[in-house]
Amino acid sequence: MTLHPDFPVVAGDCQLTEDWALTLPVEMNRRLEDQDLVFWRPGFTVWLSLWNNDHDASIEERLEWFQTDTSAEAFDAVVTADATLARYTYRLNEARDEDLVYALYGFVLKDAGHLQIAVYADDEGEVAAANLLVASVR
Repeated sequence: MTLHPDFPVVAGDCQLTEDWALTLPVEMNRRLEDQDLVFWRPGFTVWLSLWNNDHDASIEERLEWFQTDTSAEAFDAVVTADATLARYTYRLNEARDEDLVYALYGFVLKDAGHLQIAVYADDEGEVAAANLLVASVR
């Protein structure tokens, strides 16, 4: 696997902000695009957006809103929660040119805000790695 030589390479524990971190299981390139953080390697791209809870909505209210706003074509939706975080993920298969892109969308919510994640893979076998990445957010 060849990474782009003009961008930083990161792997393992990545501190995104003072309050958010995740674990990258393999080396990936990193860049900022607009206000989003992007990690990628050939065939696998992760977009991350951080949002504050500006309207002081509960985790449950925001989770319900995300679920209501989910595409009708979504499948494999999963909600998990513990004492401090809730996670909501779902899958979509999206057309790109003549190929399919296997997408996993996720939201990791806590009282102060949420991390929105979109993972795009060229190979459906990479969906397991996408789920592990979302599960690693803390």
